[in-house]
Amino acid sequence: MIINVKLGKELVVMSKNKVGVLSQVASALADHGINITAISAQSAGGVGLMNFVVDDHLRASDLLRKKKFQVHDSEIILLEVQDKPGALKRLTKRLAAKKIDILNVYGSAPATYGPCTLVLSTDHNQHALVTLKQAM
Repeated sequence: MIINVKLGKELVVMSKNKVGVLSQVASALADHGINITAISAQSAGGVGLMNFVVDDHLRASDLLRKKKFQVHDSEIILLEVQDKPGALKRLTKRLAAKKIDILNVYGSAPATYGPCTLVLSTDHNQHALVTLKQAM
């Protein structure tokens, strides 16, 4: 069951895949009091790609650009769903039925009882938002 759904923003930081880059980004954000609420990071072909949802998107984006990181701002959908088997199945089936392509997804489940947080980007975020709100 979907508890909450809304549009949001994420920072997508690209760099050469080298030791310490994630630490540099995390340190810059922390040193300026910016909290990371969701993160995904991966590398392929020597390129590192880090996705961040933060509590002050504009300030974080400006800060990382000033520090010469390659930063892209991307619209996302933030979801809170019940931490139960089948939650992801139900929401992805709903999007697939509406022909909405999921481009990226990452999330977390709580250590104790509570909702899961999912971050989605799709080929039609506005349409996906309406579709997911109808499932609430």
